[in-house]
Amino acid sequence: MKRLIATAALATLVATPAFAQSYPGLPDEGFYLGTAIGQAKFKNDDFLSLGNDGFNVDRKDTAFKLFAGYQFNPNFAVEANYVNFGDFEANAFATDGLNVASGSVKASADGFGFALVGRLPIDAGFSVFGKLGLIAWDGDISGNATMNGTTVVDIRQSDDDIDPFYGIGVEYVVNQVMVRAEFERYDLSSSGEDYEIDLISASIGYRF
Repeated sequence: MKRLIATAALATLVATPAFAQSYPGLPDEGFYLGTAIGQAKFKNDDFLSLGNDGFNVDRKDTAFKLFAGYQFNPNFAVEANYVNFGDFEANAFATDGLNVASGSVKASADGFGFALVGRLPIDAGFSVFGKLGLIAWDGDISGNATMNGTTVVDIRQSDDDIDPFYGIGVEYVVNQVMVRAEFERYDLSSSGEDYEIDLISASIGYRF
């Protein structure tokens, strides 16, 4: 799946110069702004393994994104964005009738990205697009455990790095209003630890 998405995004970017022409209903060039909301899905081997230890793992959350770009022609644009992936949690509770133990782990991440966007106009304002970019991200992981209301473990860790992301989507533009549906994958890593976040989102924006 990862290779298929990356290949589709790369093919869209490579193919666009051959199709550089005007299309009715699509602005040839200019700035655009937009916002998106969607669902992020988090994958990390250590986080997922908590499910085998009796934790209730929730690796999905609502995410949002703000983006701005410049369209050089109907086929090529550059785009910057800010994305907040939300929070991902794992919680556990146990008791023997006398003692009560609980534990929780929370992960969160956000970042600023920059991408090259290739578009293939189809007809009447519809187009498909692919993107390849980098994101400068910050992430936090915290965990705690309590026994009979007393904290016995309290761990907090922060990570940051610059890593690649890519995506594919469809777009419709009418009267300079733009709507999108897209899938993006963010391949994050830091200190030998890998974090993968998939984002499915719907966007609305405006082309100036």
